[in-house]
Amino acid sequence: MRSTTVFNNSRICLCAGRPICGPRRLVRHFSAEPFPLANLEASLREELTSRPANQILEYLTNTNSHLLNITLADFLPPPCYPAEFSKTDLQTPRNKFKPGAIVHQAGFLPLGHHLVHFPPQVLNSDLLPDGTDNLHWPGPPFTRRLWTGGSLSFNRNAMFGLHTNNMSAMCKEEITDVWTKGTDGDEKVFVAIRRRIGGFGKFYEPPQWRGRAKPEWGTLDGNSDQWGKRSKMGKLALVETRNLVFMKKKPESHARRDSQLVSSAMKRLMPAHTPDFSVSLRPTQDLLFRFSALTFNAHRIHLEKEYCTKVEGHRNLLVHGPLSLVLMLSVLRSQLKEGEMLVEFEYRNLIPLYAEEQMKICVRRDSKKDDRLDVWIEEPGGGYAVKGTALIDKDYVLETKSLRDTPGGEWLEDQASNSVKDGLDPEGGESAEGESPFKVRRKFSN
Repeated sequence: MRSTTVFNNSRICLCAGRPICGPRRLVRHFSAEPFPLANLEASLREELTSRPANQILEYLTNTNSHLLNITLADFLPPPCYPAEFSKTDLQTPRNKFKPGAIVHQAGFLPLGHHLVHFPPQVLNSDLLPDGTDNLHWPGPPFTRRLWTGGSLSFNRNAMFGLHTNNMSAMCKEEITDVWTKGTDGDEKVFVAIRRRIGGFGKFYEPPQWRGRAKPEWGTLDGNSDQWGKRSKMGKLALVETRNLVFMKKKPESHARRDSQLVSSAMKRLMPAHTPDFSVSLRPTQDLLFRFSALTFNAHRIHLEKEYCTKVEGHRNLLVHGPLSLVLMLSVLRSQLKEGEMLVEFEYRNLIPLYAEEQMKICVRRDSKKDDRLDVWIEEPGGGYAVKGTALIDKDYVLETKSLRDTPGGEWLEDQASNSVKDGLDPEGGESAEGESPFKVRRKFSN
């Protein structure tokens, strides 16, 4: 099928002095003219990568993060909980925001919890028959979608980390690459997506003063080299890549046959090492439903068992790719030592994980590289289901005295000094006497 994509852009309005990009309605028209196999990859790459970036604005509070903690609490041991969460008190915590302080240790968004923020802004009428959004869909006949892996890069400067004190944040999402695999008649389309996430507002933009050079922020758009620990991310909190695969519909007979395959019949790759720490759990249908709700995800492979077996050819509901990622990061966080923070994480989903089947999340420190940890998930037979690698670095303590040593810190320290003298914080409120409005505390990784 040859596809043509048209975007109807809504107007850009101003709200409280902040520009906000309205949602875009995606309209595609398909013709019956087939593409030759040799031209499929080039044609899809040209069409998908030319789509406008999807910008999602959100005001971050601790509600979604707290609900995610509650959702995972019965499946993880207490050492894997974020520092501010306890099963003995399930009330949504109040923001511990001090006047004159921008962030607080307890206000940082825990590792991986950005996944329950910045959902796709898509109308119900624009969902595809399998419940997925159409933002990255290459068009028919590729009607089945799976999450195959991705990566995360975090800003080493905690000043620009995401926090839940009603922070204005923006996610800019765009398709960066498309490639195909498979044989004629059984093609698979892989789509790579980059999401750049950071603060949105005047604090994250350098002030412009007459007669003064523009402050250096590194790369403002966060074009960080993936897997580069020393990469400059500018004002961004994190950069995430996601890899999706789109496949053709299975014949009903093939779906029925595949759904009857048991775990023991699958080829598996066995781990080469013994973990230093592991957590075993059995994901339930309720867990998958709650996570789907938190992520605004209506994909039927996580919700309807009959659809999984008769249409997709799976033996049960599939565990979400991002749910596997959140679980891995939660267990990894418990193994970080004092003064360590995660700066890079890369992972691949090798085989599906299913509801009501045992899975084991494992962490092991590399004996040869002290800044590297292996993280993986084992399926019921003990083989790899998800395989990941983490890169860690020192967790920087950014106090007022060290602001000049941070990227863009000189003007921040001057601004902090002027604000304290005036008794005002950057947003116009009163600050605590003698306290810098730019004090940032420890443990960005928590």
